Amino acid sequence: MTRPNEQYAYFTVTGDFEPDSVSERLQLEPSDSWKKGGRNEVTHYERKFSRWSLRSRLQDTEKLEDHIRDVLDQLASRAEQVRELVDELGRGEIECVGHFHASYPGFTLERHLIAAMARMNLELDCDFYYLYSDRRDDS
Repeated sequence: MTRPNEQYAYFTVTGDFEPDSVSERLQLEPSDSWKKGGRNEVTHYERKFSRWSLRSRLQDTEKLEDHIRDVLDQLASRAEQVRELVDELGRGEIECVGHFHASYPGFTLERHLIAAMARMNLELDCDFYYLYSDRRDDS
């Protein structure tokens, strides 16, 4: 039997900064963060930049658009602080990740989500992994 698609989204900023300072400025705890110079536990290499991320609170089986909406909802009351942070660090984005086991469901963003991202100067990056095949017996 084919596994269900898994999708999620998160807001992330990267650069040369103290992750705790981002938490303090946004008054939010990150879902994940690390500091430049720390050790990556997977690769064992030194991290070349700091990162602070806030992930969607939804189950990974929900639609990708709903994950983006949830992340933007978490940031909405802090939109000006997010914009200032992104402008200062030079880059902030909404990262979308899809592991498509069953089929590709398509991807559309409603204009109000695009507008919310634009107000915060956020980029959009999508990493989609197609893990299904028409040739598999379980497809």
